Amino acid sequence: MARFKQVPQNFLYRRLLKHFGNMVKNYNDDCRDDDFFAVVRNCFDHNKGVELVEAAYSPAELDEMAKARSRVCRLDLSDPLDDVFCALWNNEGSRDKCRAVLDAARAYMEADCDDKGEDVMARRFAELSRVLKLDALEAEMLVLSYVCDQTCFCWPVRLEDRDKPLYYAMALDRSYDEVMKALAPNGKLLRLGLLDCDYDFNRRTLGRFIDGTSDETIERRFYAKCDEKDVLPWEYYGELSAKDGEVLKRMIAASSGKCNILLYGAPGTGKTSFARSLAKVLGRAAFEVRQGDDDGRNMKSEARMMGIQVCNWQEDPATSLMIVDEADELLRGTSGGFGLFGLFGFDTGGKSTEKGVMNSILDEMNMPAVWISNTSAKMMDESVRRRFDYSICFERLNNAQRVAIWRNQVAKHSLEALVGEEKIEKFAAKYETSAGGISTVLANVKRMAPAPEEVDELVATLMKPHCRLMGVKDSNNFLPAKDYSLDGLNIKGKVSLERVVKAARNYLNADFAAAAEDRPRMNVLLYGPPGTGKTEFVKYLGRALDRRVVVMKGSDILGMYVGQSEQNIADAFRRAEAEHAILFFDEVDGLLQDRSNASHNWEVTQVNELLQQMENFDGIMVAATNFSKNLDPATMRRFTFKLEFGYLDDAGKKSFFERMFKTTLTDEEAAELKTLRNLAPGDFRTVRQEQFYLADEVTNLERIEALKDECRVKKDKRQSLPIGFAC
Repeated sequence: MARFKQVPQNFLYRRLLKHFGNMVKNYNDDCRDDDFFAVVRNCFDHNKGVELVEAAYSPAELDEMAKARSRVCRLDLSDPLDDVFCALWNNEGSRDKCRAVLDAARAYMEADCDDKGEDVMARRFAELSRVLKLDALEAEMLVLSYVCDQTCFCWPVRLEDRDKPLYYAMALDRSYDEVMKALAPNGKLLRLGLLDCDYDFNRRTLGRFIDGTSDETIERRFYAKCDEKDVLPWEYYGELSAKDGEVLKRMIAASSGKCNILLYGAPGTGKTSFARSLAKVLGRAAFEVRQGDDDGRNMKSEARMMGIQVCNWQEDPATSLMIVDEADELLRGTSGGFGLFGLFGFDTGGKSTEKGVMNSILDEMNMPAVWISNTSAKMMDESVRRRFDYSICFERLNNAQRVAIWRNQVAKHSLEALVGEEKIEKFAAKYETSAGGISTVLANVKRMAPAPEEVDELVATLMKPHCRLMGVKDSNNFLPAKDYSLDGLNIKGKVSLERVVKAARNYLNADFAAAAEDRPRMNVLLYGPPGTGKTEFVKYLGRALDRRVVVMKGSDILGMYVGQSEQNIADAFRRAEAEHAILFFDEVDGLLQDRSNASHNWEVTQVNELLQQMENFDGIMVAATNFSKNLDPATMRRFTFKLEFGYLDDAGKKSFFERMFKTTLTDEEAAELKTLRNLAPGDFRTVRQEQFYLADEVTNLERIEALKDECRVKKDKRQSLPIGFAC
């Protein structure tokens, strides 16, 4: 409480004396905390205080109080002044004279204030009131909360939070109703985070500014004008600028000022750069709400919300555009999209703001604002979502977008001589990373200045740890083996794999599609035992059609939140359609289980979502499973082709053996190979890898024995199954 003595500020000192004087005037109960008089003890001469007391009270009165039986009423003029005045205050019949003495002491202290020089704190509070448009009472309450936080000012009793408004009213000499109105949840003091929920000064929001330890103006503390130097040209965004961009340009031009735009979706997809380019093409100044303070620490949500409103009030809505980047915490909301997890109080990861506060901010915007979030729409409260005038979901970058980013970044870093168009195409296809990752790698390539023949290896060296860090898969991993062939596969049914490939190619032919009277979807189901060639066929199909393959497994789809799996399914179809890629669901039985056996509602809605997307998908979708009997019956009619991959027949065994091992079987060896049952193409690859480094020493009979071991493993697995289960 003695902290005030080390921070002598005339403005603060005068306010301390004013609020203390009001409490002395308005409080009329016993003092249960002698620190209430700490300002007199710390800032007034002891002898002068005793002199004032002796002048106000008769010797008999002083003698009687000195003999009081109660410790809190017993007077000893040699005690510190806080104890002296506490005893005077608590003696019955003495309080009015005590008030008079305290008022005289306060007048002396106020007269001793030095008015020379500029008071930084006074200027800061005045600037704050101007920028935040605080009325007189709100400004006074903010100062009082700071006085309570930073000086020796103390209440006469230990306060509960619910009692603070009453004592604020006494210290401000205002009515209780006025104070309660200013402390309403939708009032500026709480809504802007100037006071915390306990009605105390919120140092996290404004402490450094008020103290004068930061030289920034209040405006620049919370937001800054964007540098236009590195803004990408509007044409860079292609279809996005041509469609959504044109709508946004018209919408902002036609608005009277307020226009909330949401850009959300996967990180690293260009949302922030798009917002800056939008501002430039509109001829508006872009102001970005800051995310960190002077020390590089992340700003609290309260400070960022204040920055939003400061920018909203200060900048010209006709010539400006606000950008609120990394708005996840602000938009998430306490009730947004968490389903049962949020309902029962589980930690859903990530902080949030009260949706009522956020809704008020959105409603009161008077300038166009772009809000940017990496969180999904379902993680935002519905009441927050419906307040946006327009929204754009940014999916993961497709190959064409990555090519454009590589090309732009190569030009930016002046690397055209090292990274030509052919390398750009190759890198974009191989590394499915974000714009930030591409920029970082190329910046390091420029610094390291490799020779032309070293570029490929250096990019691979830099990209590999980045992709591992970001969880990015190497798309080159999903390519067919160099010696892959359809020859020898055992496809049961009347439709051959060659005809399926031809049908898929015809499906992609625009003229054929336009002429067809009833154009079905191109959904293909591959089913059969493990290792029979299903996945390899999908790789082959992608290469034959010159289409990338987007691979999805259950681990990529299933989410922990209610509705998240359905959202991931929809996102997978959108991504494949945007990239004109083949969408491959591996082990699809985990996603299309028979709904009649479902024990949870989400198992049903998950199947429903996948079936609906299959009906509407404008592309080639392939699903593979080892357990076709587990699939929901309704799924079968959604597949245009249903291909069963069986174990190899005798001709297939011989074909795979001779092709995989690059050898010719004798009649004896071929006869021995025919005796193997349940032999699959994957078994040949397993044996080839096992014997790879001994290939020159291995005979065909040894290879056949190794294949027998693979078949024996399958047989042993069948025998080890519990009774009642069939393989």
